[in-house]
Amino acid sequence: MKDELLEQIKIPKHFKIGATNAYVHFKKYLKVDEGYDGTFNRRTDELQIDSTLVGCDRDKVFGHELMEVIKHNYEIDTSEKDMSRIANGWIEFLTQLGIEFDWSDIKEKND
Repeated sequence: MKDELLEQIKIPKHFKIGATNAYVHFKKYLKVDEGYDGTFNRRTDELQIDSTLVGCDRDKVFGHELMEVIKHNYEIDTSEKDMSRIANGWIEFLTQLGIEFDWSDIKEKND
């Protein structure tokens, strides 16, 4: 992979899966305060990622939270562990294709 050019895909600040909106931002101390690396709040449509995460760890958490949005919209009945496994598989596949995420538009939300 090191010799191949990577395709950067910008993570959007807002996206929609079916009727479900998601507003993406980083949150400081999410892991410390709430015990999660990432969350998707169905009431506020906020997809939050702990601001201390970087690289593959951040991408995998985003993949998991994206699965949460899909699960919510399509009423999928699956476990947290299975969602993580599916998300991790997709992230691994995208990486093998030379795709990496560009997080430059995502900012930290101040509460």
